[in-house]
Amino acid sequence: MADQQQPTKQFQGAVAVRFVVGRHEARMRLDRYLCSKIKRLSRNRVQRTIGRGDVEVNGSVAVASHRLYAGDHVALWRVPPPEPLADGWPIEICRGWDWVALNKPGNLTVHPTARYFHQTVTAWMERQENGFDDARLVHRLDRETSGVLLVALGLAADRRLGIAFERKQVRKEYLAIVEGLAPSKLECDGPIGYDPTSSIIRVKQAVTRDGASARTRVELERHLRSGRSLVRCFPETGRMHQLRVHLSHLGHPIVGDKIYGLAPDEAYDEFCETGGSDELSAIFGADRQLLHAAALEFPEAPDGHRRVEAALPQDFLSYLG
Repeated sequence: MADQQQPTKQFQGAVAVRFVVGRHEARMRLDRYLCSKIKRLSRNRVQRTIGRGDVEVNGSVAVASHRLYAGDHVALWRVPPPEPLADGWPIEICRGWDWVALNKPGNLTVHPTARYFHQTVTAWMERQENGFDDARLVHRLDRETSGVLLVALGLAADRRLGIAFERKQVRKEYLAIVEGLAPSKLECDGPIGYDPTSSIIRVKQAVTRDGASARTRVELERHLRSGRSLVRCFPETGRMHQLRVHLSHLGHPIVGDKIYGLAPDEAYDEFCETGGSDELSAIFGADRQLLHAAALEFPEAPDGHRRVEAALPQDFLSYLG
């Protein structure tokens, strides 16, 4: 790790994430501006970064309270960490004439991000010699969520299946291990929006009065000896982090959920800054959120509908004892 007393720019491999301030962003404080641009960073973390001299405005080191003008060039210097290796790669479940269903392992990113480029589902598909020509992901799963991922083969299939998702003709089922002894049935129709109470996790969602409409049904599969529960979830809408938000709101957060679980927000901030550790896993309850996309049912001519199921991965099964 770089010496925190020296600006990151001085270290080998440092790169700059660059922004140009727009007219509507003029007069913003530098720290607030960066928080709006990189929502995964807390304001405290942004201020620490600025304090180390890692942020420049028009080529000069600036302070957190610096007021920006339209056209200013902002550079945030960082040394990208080594890309973490994936825990595993997708397994093909089955395929139709213009689609493929994959079983995605947990801790595998779907699309490239700032931290993950080669260790992604899209990169894996590009490396396949046969069977994934013009492959297009129809939907996505969170990096830590395992299970069914549907891939369209070609533009026509992408459009057809995309329309089915938009028209709510696709039925999804998830399995989750949650904290506490859940009742036989639960429902939540709380609207979902950004959590106004979280200053640390800027992407955090919550049930809010002015949020987007959302509805989830939950059925108990069984209680576990650990005092937790295995539940089956049926999302009837597709809001950001919907199952995680609703289960937390119902008092049964998903085990291992770093944002909506039992751990304090500061633990997630530490995870983002330092990466995983045994100590953090113990705080979160698991190495990853124990959420699995168990089944997907979608329209397919001429049979009407096709149901695809994904077997539970070993890391999930280890918590069912």
